[in-house]
Amino acid sequence: MKKSADIIGLPVIDISEGNEIGTVTKLVINPAEGSVTALVIDDGKWYLGAKLLPFTAIAGLGESAITIINSSAILTIEKAPALEQLLRTNVAIIGTNVLTKAGRLQGTVKEIYINITGKIDACEIEEIDGEISNIPVESIMTFGKKVLIINDETDSITSSSNSKKLTLPETNVNSIKGNTDDDITKLTDEKQRKYLLGKQASRRIETNNGVVIVEQGAEISEEVLQKAKLAGKFVELTMNIE
Repeated sequence: MKKSADIIGLPVIDISEGNEIGTVTKLVINPAEGSVTALVIDDGKWYLGAKLLPFTAIAGLGESAITIINSSAILTIEKAPALEQLLRTNVAIIGTNVLTKAGRLQGTVKEIYINITGKIDACEIEEIDGEISNIPVESIMTFGKKVLIINDETDSITSSSNSKKLTLPETNVNSIKGNTDDDITKLTDEKQRKYLLGKQASRRIETNNGVVIVEQGAEISEEVLQKAKLAGKFVELTMNIE
């Protein structure tokens, strides 16, 4: 598997002529398939528009370069309308918030792992307590523009440092033996509350009746959190912080 950071910046080499075509500057994500569909290539001729390399046209994905059979594999925007649409959708995955289906904030995506076919195998996240963990693609429900939705069964999340299975990302369950599910939920909610406090809202959040919960750029306070929960806007607030 390759991290996105291992791909961006690599030169693209035409092996039929031995020429360097350009450099990878961006990944084109297909959120419906959970895959990298193409790479954006900078060939130094930005005035002619973006150049795209379909992932299926890659002959070799090495540590030092990406190889293609010949330069005809490189497409212009005009010749790839489906890829252009994905570019406009602009799903990056990295930097998005990670939420469970139940609406609990888990953390932020820091990296994605891509296999040789372009499929995303896992996402690396920084949890709200600062721990780095991996989420396998089987646990991911939705690759959204602002948020990654995962199943509520957190035992599929593994620590990236030692690949040890965790029952709860926020808390080692062995340290709270005897606690009820309600106790565990309270501990999780407390972690989430501490993570959000002091952050800023990236946009204005309102109730369904138009009452302002928090203005864009305003600090998230206890009062704001309470208002968001009462109005059923807690997940929306979580998705729009900076």
